Amino acid sequence: MQIHRHLHRLSEPYKEVFMLRVLGELKFQEIAGLFDKSESWAKVTFYRAKDKLIELMEAENEH
Repeated sequence: MQIHRHLHRLSEPYKEVFMLRVLGELKFQEIAGLFDKSESWAKVTFYRAKDKLIELMEAENEH
């Protein structure tokens, strides 16, 4: 539930790429095709989204 709450706080395209990868189980190549971007872009965007989620969760745990 905590991840879901923080996921909605992410900006686009981070939120959508993360959801497509984790919930939709799409491959990076498939995600890249949806956005008309490269596979590298999809990977970088996903890992940045994951890092942002971790930061949000750590910040919440500090309070």
